[in-house]
Amino acid sequence: MISKLDANDHYEIVNLIAEGGMGAVYKAKKVGAAGFEKTVAIKMMLDKLAGDRRNVDDFVGEAKLVANLIHENIVQIYDLAQCPEGYYFVLEFVDGISLYDFIDFHLKIRRQLPLNLAVFIAARVARGLAYAHSRRDAAGRPLGIVHCDVCPHNVLINTEGVPKITDFGIARITTQAFAGRVSGKLAFMAPEQARREEVDFRSDIYSLGIVLFFMISGKMARDLSPSLTEILHNVRQNKLDWTQLPADLPGELVGMLKKMLADDPADRYSDTSLLAKDLEYFIYKDGYGPTIVTLANYMRELLPGRFGSAAPEETAPIDDLDRTMVLDRTIVLNDRELNQG
Repeated sequence: MISKLDANDHYEIVNLIAEGGMGAVYKAKKVGAAGFEKTVAIKMMLDKLAGDRRNVDDFVGEAKLVANLIHENIVQIYDLAQCPEGYYFVLEFVDGISLYDFIDFHLKIRRQLPLNLAVFIAARVARGLAYAHSRRDAAGRPLGIVHCDVCPHNVLINTEGVPKITDFGIARITTQAFAGRVSGKLAFMAPEQARREEVDFRSDIYSLGIVLFFMISGKMARDLSPSLTEILHNVRQNKLDWTQLPADLPGELVGMLKKMLADDPADRYSDTSLLAKDLEYFIYKDGYGPTIVTLANYMRELLPGRFGSAAPEETAPIDDLDRTMVLDRTIVLNDRELNQG
């Protein structure tokens, strides 16, 4: 727990929101003059990682990389600072629910997430990614930002129905090497990322394809029951179970998924904005379709009283695969573990 932040910043911790592989996230208030208050989120690196220089560099690097990404579908970072416990950064506070919890709730009550809303969410995430992928430096050169961990945990949906990508903790630019590690969630990882090959924006497109597959079917595209080594091998071989998709899924959408999930990055979309355009055409081609208001209203009806705080007393059991480490957590594998795979 954070004991004291920089006195000059005047942040008051409200409560712990979540704790992940790299850091803990807190809800906080920024207190200013004349009674000014602003709710923010504070991300602090975990104590057990603070002694590793590479972990510190990754943590600080996330703040620097995302600082100038200003888009409605990306969680904004406001500041990077230090306190006695180490570095922390201040983010936009998203009042809502993670996409993972949103899908999870549908599974618990055995209800299918509406197809048009699943595609809408994927389209908005694609727009946020397209923005990040297109960023350039001061000299006009492409930055080549790749998120590298696109998954339902890292998409938040606020109370207004706006999906937002968060956690660029293992993001990189395409000039960076993998430095002997595979980082990310195997359940959503692109084959080339698992093989420790060079990645670019098309790796994020692949991961978003797995997320869309999950939203549409309520099932994972990959078998997550074997050992970690076997799963890693299957990811590298791009083994996918297409039978998990609904039999009546429109062929147009199946075609988009197959393009997103192509083994060879060259066979995927050549630009993330083209993917967003195709997804949007699918839901708007008849002249109308879902908006953030549609999604917000659906969430209020499905999850009254703060999106999930009033969940049914009796819920159906969820497939054990949805609770495995490869789905819930980011993994880091070193060279020895990779060679064994």
